Amino acid sequence: MRILYITPFVPYPVRVRSFNLIPRLAKRHDIHLLCLSWSAEEEARGAYFADICRSVQCVRHHKARAALQCAAALASPTPLRMACFASARMRQAVREAVAEFSPDLIYTERWRALQYVPSGIGVPVLCDPTDSMLLYNQRLMRLGGWWERLVGAEEYLKFLRYEARLARHADAVVFCSRLDRDAVQRHAPGVPYVLVPNGVDCEKYFRKRADEEEPNTLVFTGNLGYRPNRHAVHFFLDNIFPLVREQIPETRFMVVGRGAREALRKESGNIPGLEVVDFVPELRPYVARATVAVAPITIGSGVSNKLGEAFATGTAVVAMRLPCGDMAVQDGVHLFIADQPAEFADRVVRLLRDSKLRASMAIRARQLVEEKYDWEIVCRTMELAMLGVARGRLAPDERLVTTAV
Repeated sequence: MRILYITPFVPYPVRVRSFNLIPRLAKRHDIHLLCLSWSAEEEARGAYFADICRSVQCVRHHKARAALQCAAALASPTPLRMACFASARMRQAVREAVAEFSPDLIYTERWRALQYVPSGIGVPVLCDPTDSMLLYNQRLMRLGGWWERLVGAEEYLKFLRYEARLARHADAVVFCSRLDRDAVQRHAPGVPYVLVPNGVDCEKYFRKRADEEEPNTLVFTGNLGYRPNRHAVHFFLDNIFPLVREQIPETRFMVVGRGAREALRKESGNIPGLEVVDFVPELRPYVARATVAVAPITIGSGVSNKLGEAFATGTAVVAMRLPCGDMAVQDGVHLFIADQPAEFADRVVRLLRDSKLRASMAIRARQLVEEKYDWEIVCRTMELAMLGVARGRLAPDERLVTTAV
């Protein structure tokens, strides 16, 4: 199968879905990768895929143009997220790629990439927004800062109609959780929907040795340029970490990820026990060092990748319910789930003090991701969906084409 794979960014490890799916799909199919890029540095990442894909093309976008497009969109029904990434050059590149490669399927990651596919292109389209923007902005309106609530309200009202229009523009739509799928399905009920969760590379995130783990060490991993991660870290530092240190004063909290230093410049050096680590090429060593991984995420959508990475590494987890999505986890079996600060802190302290409990949870969590969420399993599920769309065999009543959830 020839697949025109379109992303609104150049895939790299932080973009886990495309970064893991493309190499696996390319083993059995011809992948023509078409990406929007913002800089020469970002385009250089595309070299990684040169030997993997049949072709790789990056189309440059400019921040000044994006800002002007956002300003113009304020008085229009177009969401800011869509306006920011709008690109006539990408639309033309899609037309040219279809003419040159005659793909059997167009796959777009994120709603904002779907806008590059002209109507009536003559090729089946599978869109993978992964998460619902309606759900994302609804939570932002409720729990974000004052300016986030304003932006969230504006985007939510626009996506009420726009997201359904986008869904109908594709032949089928992929989501990583039922909650996200259902939020869109209510407004666009006649579209085939496919459920394909995010995964984890169990070979890359191999089970840690006992001597890798450091006592009384917590970790949060993720891109701190992503608003839900930034909000989660600040929420933890303000409401949970002090409660943990009251009971175990020597507890350390590592925040690891792109943009961490900038996001925590005020807190770094002023909060005892806080360790800030900016972008690192490999997250696993930091996850392995931790006694407990935390996911105090209250806004956002989908399923958090950090859970699967900690599970695979063998690090015990305390998370709020939101980042678990509909992952097949059980509270007290694979992790602890706690939504209130005091309860969250108590669960963290319990795991820090009980090595046997940590070990038993880690064994069950690792088994879960091996059986259901390894990227090899997830990729086969996505491949089935792609083949179904390409062959015209995915009907609106076939809304669940997955073995991984």
